[in-house]
Amino acid sequence: MTMVRARPPARKTRWESSLLSALATPANIVLGGIAAFLLALAIITALPAMIALARALTRWMRDKDDAVFTNTFREFASTWRRSLPLGVFAAFVTFVLAADVFFLLVQMTTGSSTLAIVFAAAAVPIGVLFLLMLLAVPVAASRLPDETRREWLNEVGSMLLRHPGRSLAMLVLGVAITVGCVLLPTLIPFVALSLPVYAGLRVWGYQHDTPTSE
Repeated sequence: MTMVRARPPARKTRWESSLLSALATPANIVLGGIAAFLLALAIITALPAMIALARALTRWMRDKDDAVFTNTFREFASTWRRSLPLGVFAAFVTFVLAADVFFLLVQMTTGSSTLAIVFAAAAVPIGVLFLLMLLAVPVAASRLPDETRREWLNEVGSMLLRHPGRSLAMLVLGVAITVGCVLLPTLIPFVALSLPVYAGLRVWGYQHDTPTSE
């Protein structure tokens, strides 16, 4: 009886490996974005969902663990007690800023432009700082996975002060992503949370800064 030898598995060519590697990035961004969007439906869990997603994306980029979708839920389960107070605060500030924007629009339509300009001058710096915080906190939580939220906030301050150029770049990217999602709302469930988180990890880096780092 003749035995048929099993063929050895075909080796991937260089271009196939490069293509699969390139496709993994948008796939993980979209899958992670869907997971974070589902976790963020309670509103106050939006920032905790971004934190969980950042940690899942870090595991993928650093350790080649590409189960980003399921890891986002696992990270959320392990961090929500630390991150939920930040989520409640972020939701409250978002509500206040939205109310300010609505008030400014009303003032502008009724002709009280002077008062609107005064309020806008006060609200814009707060909004910019708040947006930077939203973008930086998930990165800080991925850099310091075992620390408290106070340490996360300290890391946020360090990131913003030590890397002003990167912070400015992230601010521009954050605004661009927000505008894009407003113009194309169908993208929101897929990339509204994952794109800024991924950009933050790339721009600021997911490695904790050392005293000698740039």
